Amino acid sequence: MPSSRLLFSSLSGKLALYQTVFHQLKRFDPKSRILAVDSNPDCPASSKVGAFKVLPVLAKLADEDLIHFLQKENITHVLPTRDGELTYWSERSSFLAQFGVHVLCSHLDAIRHCEDKLTFGQMVTPPPLTMIPTFASISGSQSRRWVVKERRGSGSRSILLNLSSEDALHQRSAFDEPVFQPFIAGREFSAEGWMDDQGRCRAVLLRWREKVVGGESHKSTTFHNPEWESTVTELFTSLGGLRGHCLAQIIVDEGNSLHLVEINPRLGGASPLSLHAGLDSILWSLQEGGMSGQFKPLFIPCFGATLSKIKSEVIISYS
Repeated sequence: MPSSRLLFSSLSGKLALYQTVFHQLKRFDPKSRILAVDSNPDCPASSKVGAFKVLPVLAKLADEDLIHFLQKENITHVLPTRDGELTYWSERSSFLAQFGVHVLCSHLDAIRHCEDKLTFGQMVTPPPLTMIPTFASISGSQSRRWVVKERRGSGSRSILLNLSSEDALHQRSAFDEPVFQPFIAGREFSAEGWMDDQGRCRAVLLRWREKVVGGESHKSTTFHNPEWESTVTELFTSLGGLRGHCLAQIIVDEGNSLHLVEINPRLGGASPLSLHAGLDSILWSLQEGGMSGQFKPLFIPCFGATLSKIKSEVIISYS
């Protein structure tokens, strides 16, 4: 059987994530290879990976040119890593499968649902988890403190926190399509999971977000809470259309109640920690390979593992 070659898209500065994904790829097939791509030839990690090539901006890339590139590079799998490209790859997943290229991402309807914060805010969540309400306007609301963010895309970018009603209205002009959420104070954790090809959540790993810079965890530690893990499992399964790796951001308020911030159907900036700590999501997606629900992942989580990001260096330690 020919060896696998995975395309790691939107490399940017994701060196730690690239290395962790490559490690799982090698566990799947020691002869496998990985090609990192980005539209920026001078992206931060381009000189630090084994194989790198420039892939033009996807919106400007014709399908026939995409196929030519993938076949020329002998690509068997594609792993999207950026919010803005998930729709592109999911829309073409069936088309690419005809050429033997498998895209590791969720279904299009789930991606679109998660990207649109306004419609996502209407989602019914399993108790005890509650959804943070999202509004197109703050008129008529009783909340005194607000979060302002873009309606579509990642909620961790272009976000303003803990604003007064007056400031929230004033700052809305800085956004293309602003939405408003009541500000909830508390601790925040990420819940990362793996969905099989039947849409079942087969593994969940929780990690506290202890230091956050620009929406990305620069210090994060895995922990165990069976009740919360069960709730997140039900959440991921209930959405429908999620496949492979996905993560949720959740706030725990001072009364220990859980509030859902968002779901991202992709790997995150601190996902190398989860992949090192037993959530072998890339390995499992490759191993599953169309086994129609018969695949059983071996999940042995490690609690108390910590990721620390200092400047551009990512360090993972175990207690």
